[in-house]
Amino acid sequence: MKLMLTVSMFAALAAGPVFAACAVPDGAVQIPDGTAATREEMIAAQKAVVAYDAAVKSYSDCLQQEQEAKIAAGGDKAKIQLEYSKLNNVQVEKVQQLANKFNAELKAYKAKSAG
Repeated sequence: MKLMLTVSMFAALAAGPVFAACAVPDGAVQIPDGTAATREEMIAAQKAVVAYDAAVKSYSDCLQQEQEAKIAAGGDKAKIQLEYSKLNNVQVEKVQQLANKFNAELKAYKAKSAG
Protein backbone atom coordinates (compact mmCIF):
# COMPACT_ATOMS: atom_id res chain seq x y z
CA MET A 1 0.00 0.00 0.00
CA LYS A 2 2.82 2.40 0.87
CA LEU A 3 4.48 1.61 -2.45
CA MET A 4 1.30 2.47 -4.37
CA LEU A 5 0.98 5.74 -2.46
CA THR A 6 4.59 6.65 -3.23
CA VAL A 7 4.22 5.76 -6.91
CA SER A 8 0.99 7.73 -7.24
CA MET A 9 2.60 10.75 -5.54
CA PHE A 10 5.48 10.68 -8.02
CA ALA A 11 3.04 10.33 -10.90
CA ALA A 12 1.07 13.31 -9.65
CA LEU A 13 4.21 15.40 -9.34
CA ALA A 14 5.38 14.40 -12.81
CA ALA A 15 2.01 15.28 -14.32
CA GLY A 16 1.89 18.56 -12.43
CA PRO A 17 3.40 21.71 -13.88
CA VAL A 18 4.46 20.36 -17.25
CA PHE A 19 4.81 23.86 -18.68
CA ALA A 20 6.87 26.66 -17.20
CA ALA A 21 5.07 29.80 -16.21
CA CYS A 22 4.07 31.77 -19.27
CA ALA A 23 6.04 34.97 -19.79
CA VAL A 24 3.88 38.07 -19.94
CA PRO A 25 4.61 39.94 -23.21
CA ASP A 26 6.41 43.26 -23.02
CA GLY A 27 3.87 45.87 -24.04
CA ALA A 28 6.31 48.77 -23.99
CA VAL A 29 5.58 49.83 -27.56
CA GLN A 30 6.08 53.49 -28.39
CA ILE A 31 3.48 54.97 -30.71
CA PRO A 32 4.65 58.23 -32.30
CA ASP A 33 2.52 61.34 -32.57
CA GLY A 34 0.90 60.98 -35.98
CA THR A 35 0.92 64.73 -36.61
CA ALA A 36 4.72 64.87 -36.33
CA ALA A 37 5.87 61.31 -37.15
CA THR A 38 7.84 60.29 -40.21
CA ARG A 39 6.77 57.45 -42.47
CA GLU A 40 9.58 55.29 -41.08
CA GLU A 41 8.44 55.92 -37.49
CA MET A 42 4.88 54.92 -38.35
CA ILE A 43 6.08 51.75 -40.12
CA ALA A 44 8.29 50.87 -37.14
CA ALA A 45 5.35 51.41 -34.77
CA GLN A 46 3.11 49.23 -36.92
CA LYS A 47 5.69 46.44 -36.89
CA ALA A 48 6.02 46.76 -33.10
CA VAL A 49 2.23 46.54 -32.64
CA VAL A 50 2.06 43.46 -34.89
CA ALA A 51 4.95 41.85 -32.98
CA TYR A 52 3.26 42.61 -29.65
CA ASP A 53 0.00 41.14 -30.94
CA ALA A 54 1.87 37.96 -31.94
CA ALA A 55 3.50 37.82 -28.49
CA VAL A 56 0.08 38.11 -26.83
CA LYS A 57 -1.19 35.29 -29.07
CA SER A 58 1.74 33.10 -28.01
CA TYR A 59 1.08 34.02 -24.37
CA SER A 60 -2.58 33.05 -24.79
CA ASP A 61 -1.57 29.71 -26.30
CA CYS A 62 0.83 29.09 -23.41
CA LEU A 63 -1.89 29.94 -20.88
CA GLN A 64 -4.24 27.51 -22.62
CA GLN A 65 -1.67 24.73 -22.36
CA GLU A 66 -1.00 25.47 -18.69
CA GLN A 67 -4.73 25.56 -17.99
CA GLU A 68 -5.30 22.20 -19.67
CA ALA A 69 -2.38 20.67 -17.77
CA LYS A 70 -3.67 21.89 -14.42
CA ILE A 71 -7.17 20.60 -15.14
CA ALA A 72 -5.78 17.25 -16.29
CA ALA A 73 -3.79 17.05 -13.06
CA GLY A 74 -7.07 17.19 -11.14
CA GLY A 75 -7.43 20.89 -10.43
CA ASP A 76 -10.76 22.67 -9.96
CA LYS A 77 -11.80 23.23 -13.59
CA ALA A 78 -14.05 26.26 -12.98
CA LYS A 79 -11.53 28.00 -10.74
CA ILE A 80 -8.62 27.35 -13.11
CA GLN A 81 -10.58 28.52 -16.16
CA LEU A 82 -11.56 31.73 -14.39
CA GLU A 83 -7.97 32.40 -13.29
CA TYR A 84 -6.53 31.85 -16.77
CA SER A 85 -9.33 33.76 -18.44
CA LYS A 86 -8.52 36.80 -16.31
CA LEU A 87 -4.80 36.55 -17.12
CA ASN A 88 -5.55 36.32 -20.82
CA ASN A 89 -8.13 39.11 -20.83
CA VAL A 90 -5.71 41.57 -19.24
CA GLN A 91 -3.22 41.09 -22.08
CA VAL A 92 -5.86 41.09 -24.81
CA GLU A 93 -7.21 44.39 -23.46
CA LYS A 94 -3.69 45.89 -23.45
CA VAL A 95 -3.06 44.90 -27.07
CA GLN A 96 -6.47 46.29 -28.08
CA GLN A 97 -5.74 49.61 -26.38
CA LEU A 98 -2.36 49.78 -28.10
CA ALA A 99 -3.92 49.01 -31.49
CA ASN A 100 -6.55 51.70 -30.91
CA LYS A 101 -3.85 54.23 -30.05
CA PHE A 102 -1.84 53.28 -33.14
CA ASN A 103 -4.92 53.56 -35.36
CA ALA A 104 -5.72 57.03 -34.00
CA GLU A 105 -2.15 58.19 -34.64
CA LEU A 106 -2.17 56.59 -38.10
CA LYS A 107 -5.32 58.51 -38.92
CA ALA A 108 -3.63 61.73 -37.79
CA TYR A 109 -0.54 60.85 -39.86
CA LYS A 110 -2.63 60.22 -42.96
CA ALA A 111 -4.56 63.47 -42.45
CA LYS A 112 -1.27 65.37 -42.16
CA SER A 113 0.14 63.64 -45.26
CA ALA A 114 -2.98 64.37 -47.31
CA GLY A 115 -2.86 68.07 -46.47
